[in-house]
Amino acid sequence: MKSKTPQINAILFDFDGTLTKPGALCFPEIKNALGCPLSTPILEFIEGLENPHDQESARKMLNGFEMKAASLSEPNPGAEELIRYLKTKGIFIGIITRNSIRSIDRAFQNFREIRPDDFDIIVSRDLPIAPKPSPDAILYVMEKLNIEASRILMVGDYVFDIISGKNAGVWTVWLKNDAGIPAPVPESDYTV
Repeated sequence: MKSKTPQINAILFDFDGTLTKPGALCFPEIKNALGCPLSTPILEFIEGLENPHDQESARKMLNGFEMKAASLSEPNPGAEELIRYLKTKGIFIGIITRNSIRSIDRAFQNFREIRPDDFDIIVSRDLPIAPKPSPDAILYVMEKLNIEASRILMVGDYVFDIISGKNAGVWTVWLKNDAGIPAPVPESDYTV
């Protein structure tokens, strides 16, 4: 059971729109190119394709969109300073994203003060773990870092981040971006 005042040992961040400025990835454009309905998440659409060749083709197309967006992405204001500050406090920090590790590495080339190795753990779609909104990535982090749920904070700008955190039993922070994807307001523990 979570206490009213959390004692946080680890903070997990979504990547796009949380550590980076929102808008580099244009989801409607990607979905249109893939033939994915607007109401269906992209990764789930790709996994649902019956033909393995179609799946592979769709993954390549998604990777292309992600790499282009990564080359254009910029750090969200204050993100780099926050990560540096958390590191001085001895807090474990991680990234949980539906992106590929390749696109994350490319996006970090546009950061000035932090790099992927500043994070204790990065969970991308390249690992054989169900993506958000599944809690599996957070549960994986809990096991790897040996930290209980009540001491973890999940921060993200999309409802999947909050659902994932809630289902894993961790504290959640919804980063409200005006430029973010319109979605129902998630029932997070905190809103920034």
